[in-house]
Amino acid sequence: AEVIFFSDLHLGYPTANIEKAQTMLNYAKEHRIYILIVGDIIEAGLRDSVGDSVYRQKLNPQEQMEQAIEFFEPLAKDNLILGIHSGNHEDRITKITGIDITKIMAKVLGIPYLSYSSWSLLSVGRQKYSLYATHGCSASVMEHTKLNAVVKLGKMVSADIVAYAHTHGLASDVILRQYYDSRQNKIVEDKQYVCLTGSYLEWDGSYAQQKNYSIPKIGSPKVKLFADRKDIHFSF
Repeated sequence: AEVIFFSDLHLGYPTANIEKAQTMLNYAKEHRIYILIVGDIIEAGLRDSVGDSVYRQKLNPQEQMEQAIEFFEPLAKDNLILGIHSGNHEDRITKITGIDITKIMAKVLGIPYLSYSSWSLLSVGRQKYSLYATHGCSASVMEHTKLNAVVKLGKMVSADIVAYAHTHGLASDVILRQYYDSRQNKIVEDKQYVCLTGSYLEWDGSYAQQKNYSIPKIGSPKVKLFADRKDIHFSF
């Protein structure tokens, strides 16, 4: 089975690359690849929001939500969406109004609502893969420090895969760990895979350019989970 971690579209912001995002979703539908939505799908610029998005966004939050639902509806109908997380941009609305717009999108699409962070167990044939996904909250701006944020999280959660959004980084790494297995009475080695889930926000003309943040890679990571053996491969 294959899963795409899709996050940080920021639908409504002027530099959101809607065309590339739609191409990714079309690819997933065509090849029947599962999608996990990891937050910040809409910009949700409000009057009191940090930054200038309330003045620059192309659509109001209601229109952003409606367009996001249209994007994901074909995948939801094919049962290809594993769930949807809220992000800090969606949480802007929750903090001001108490309305969880991500929960509304989940209900309309008929998909699991996963809040800000969640554990999942993915069964592929006889193999089981544990996944911890979160939108994240790192303030890192350099690529290596962005990856360090998810590596640090991996030390707290012992999941096969740890997926982290928010940073707009697009990367993965493998952490090798040794531990004592009391059943076998020996030291064994396992792997933990960590990834940053990318974004669709172009650098030119964005706040990232204004603040001299690093230029992000546009897109989403795809993970392949094998059924005949416990093995994980990431691609971009």
